[in-house]
Amino acid sequence: MSQSSNKLEKIKNITLIHNNLFKRIFKELNIIIKGKREIMYSDIINLIIREDYKGKTYDEILLWCNYNIRQGKYIVVIEHMKL
Repeated sequence: MSQSSNKLEKIKNITLIHNNLFKRIFKELNIIIKGKREIMYSDIINLIIREDYKGKTYDEILLWCNYNIRQGKYIVVIEHMKL
């Protein structure tokens, strides 16, 4: 497998790798949105930027959001995660 394929697989599996962090992010976003709509990838990006979260993990989450948006997805759906 090439290096770029490995990076892509890591991006796709980011929710498995950082499951607890995603739960915390979803909890924060649900408080903000108050259940009025589904959580979008742009919501996650905006939260990370607004709260000035820094570090490799948040960079990976931003890449994951960007990847999904480029795939034409806007609403976050994570089947394996019980939120």
